[in-house]
Amino acid sequence: MLPHTIALQGGSFLLDGRKTFLYGGELHYFRVPRTEWDDRIRKVKAAGCNLISTYIPWIWHEPQEGEFDLIGRTRPERDLEAFLSLVEAHGLWCVVRPGPYVMAELKQEGIPGWLHAKYPEVISRTRSGDPNPSRVITYMHPTFLRKIRAWYGQVMPVIARHQATRGGRVIMVQLCNEAGMLHWVTNALDWSPVVMQRFGRYLQERLSDLDTINRTFGTAAASLEEFLAAFPRLTAPVVRWEWGRFWRSYLKEYMETLRGMALEHGIDVPLLVNVHGFKDFSVYSRGTEYPIGLSQLYRTAEVPDTLLAGDFYPGRITYDTYHDLVLATELTAAIQSSEMPRISAEFQSGRLMDRPRVSPQDLDLNTRTCVAHGLNGLNYYMFAAGENWEDIGLFGRRHEWQAPLDSNGNPRPSYPVAARLGKLLQTIGPHLVEAPKQVVTYLGFYPDYYLTEEVTEVDRDAVQSLVALREHVFWDGVARLLTLANLHFGAVDLLRATEAELADLPTLWVFASERMDQEVQAKLLTYVEQGGSLVLFPTLPTRNLDATPCTLLRDGLRAGKGQRINARSLVTILGWDSVFATGCTLYPDHRGETIATCGGQPCGFRIKVGRGQALVLGVDLSADYDWYVDLIRDLAAEAGVTARWESTNRFISVVERRGAGPAFLFVTNYDEVPHRGQIRREGEMLFDGAEVALAPRSGLILPLDLPLGHGLTLRYSTAELLAWDGEWLEIAGTCPSTAVLCLEGAVAAEGDAVLDQHREGSLLKIRAAVSREPVRLRVRLAGPEGPACGHNQEG
Repeated sequence: MLPHTIALQGGSFLLDGRKTFLYGGELHYFRVPRTEWDDRIRKVKAAGCNLISTYIPWIWHEPQEGEFDLIGRTRPERDLEAFLSLVEAHGLWCVVRPGPYVMAELKQEGIPGWLHAKYPEVISRTRSGDPNPSRVITYMHPTFLRKIRAWYGQVMPVIARHQATRGGRVIMVQLCNEAGMLHWVTNALDWSPVVMQRFGRYLQERLSDLDTINRTFGTAAASLEEFLAAFPRLTAPVVRWEWGRFWRSYLKEYMETLRGMALEHGIDVPLLVNVHGFKDFSVYSRGTEYPIGLSQLYRTAEVPDTLLAGDFYPGRITYDTYHDLVLATELTAAIQSSEMPRISAEFQSGRLMDRPRVSPQDLDLNTRTCVAHGLNGLNYYMFAAGENWEDIGLFGRRHEWQAPLDSNGNPRPSYPVAARLGKLLQTIGPHLVEAPKQVVTYLGFYPDYYLTEEVTEVDRDAVQSLVALREHVFWDGVARLLTLANLHFGAVDLLRATEAELADLPTLWVFASERMDQEVQAKLLTYVEQGGSLVLFPTLPTRNLDATPCTLLRDGLRAGKGQRINARSLVTILGWDSVFATGCTLYPDHRGETIATCGGQPCGFRIKVGRGQALVLGVDLSADYDWYVDLIRDLAAEAGVTARWESTNRFISVVERRGAGPAFLFVTNYDEVPHRGQIRREGEMLFDGAEVALAPRSGLILPLDLPLGHGLTLRYSTAELLAWDGEWLEIAGTCPSTAVLCLEGAVAAEGDAVLDQHREGSLLKIRAAVSREPVRLRVRLAGPEGPACGHNQEG
């Protein structure tokens, strides 16, 4: 077969030179009888998917040391070669995930049991020297690397033969799954001798000599060995930050090592690393800690040809929590190259257990939200359920996962929802990937505020204070309010961004605690001086992260000394009185214009510095009341930010993706009651003033100026375009309502759903009855050839 070309370019997947939206699901060949592989693949494809992803568990293919089976010699379901060939035969793209760690709800997270039993020295160690509670292995232990090399030596040649670059369909290979996650959830990073040796080398490279090391950490060690032996017991604030930065470099080294092994066996497709971090809270999950995973894998983004992809498990998405997905999507994009596509390697379609239930509406809303905010690829985990044979399952034999296809291959209620989305993305996907999300402002992301994966008794209070502030004021405060106000943002990494890159951003919102390193403070001050508009909240930093004094930003913004009040207060912001705050910072000596007060004292001000301005809001503001949405709009206007998209109904979310060609408007109702409203873009009423009607917890992707071929353009529609074959339009809403469509080039429309139509010059305007179920309209086209039939190649 002819080889395919693959590139990650301009935020998209280029497959054979065409930008492609990847839409697929997880199908585990080792959990489905081989006789049923074909059935499951057909059903995944029938749902509109163009991708299948699968783990390749080490525990499954080397159950005894040195006894490999990847061809089905001991069991048909071990024939990896046959499965990949079958995926190819169906014309689907494929992502493979060979570990060594796969998690996948398998025992030992997919590591063979014999490895722990025969080589206990590889188990990582806590600060006290005890084995890690999860028995996670020291990633760079020589014995572990030697066993990985043997595993890769068997599995990678099979994968290599099926790469798209060799005529197969494998387009990405994922390296170790969720690296660092087990250390985080057990609150125990790896302090084993192998890791400490690398830490010593890291310090020598970073601080050059023992005298500098002693001075930095306040020690008096006579040798590096003596220092390293004492390090786990040190209590200075600098310990957390230096160890955390080292841990990032350690995980990067591990991924680089795995990459090198893969390349040795001919792997030449892009590599994938997935990011963990959504946390279960029973019925719902939250993404407030997802940036910890981003922080851990921060430097892994530097590994060549490696894409970071999120694991998004929001549980039951609501009006109160959908911003979790918005932030997770944006922050993942912020820490890697803009060339890299936004993708979710594990996108929630169900859950391990049957309680709580994940509804079809959750699958629908999750998908629409992330696609609205720029996602160009997703992989539902799981798409097909299965069974754990030979006692490899961590939670027993059954692995249902509430997946769209149950373990017998029968569709669950979420399957038709996934299929409708698949049909929609098949229709608009080629245009959608050319249309980036439109934003009006930017959030600054400071990854070092998330170096909190291990907490000790010594620094527990300081870490808990930071965590409370970043969750309450940043995540569930300003970021949520901006999202609810349709003031859509991109995100920028404050560590990697240069002064020149920041200068290109008209406005920038930055969460700050009392600590922020001098380098970042200097960037923000320069940003303002060069003409930027900075909104900084809820306090101005006065120290570096290591607690040494640094008032560069405070002095540059002429704030004077601040006075922190850690008590509930009622403040006034821009004339909005009685704003509840859990704390605030007073700036009685600032040199700017007061914009907020607490008890008559200034707690917020605006000041011009150089060519720009800064708005300092010393208020711990959370999104506790709906009227705060109007407040944030006023604050944004002071910074120079106005909404480009609005609805007459404040509970309708409006997001636009637009490039040089057509645009797509994502209108979504996250509420439990129906909503309808008119939509404005930059003050102009869209759809001739017609309302968009949305059922509870539903959304629509509405096309604007979409070319359909045959001289026909869909100028707008308040219904979703599911399909177009050159003669028939298939459209749908979310509830019984009247949709309006405007076609340029059509002669007339026919069908039971057509209520009326009229022409205005070259435009045909149609009113049609729609509901959740698709309806079809036959379009007669202008031109000497009459009505056109056949598949539309453009749309």
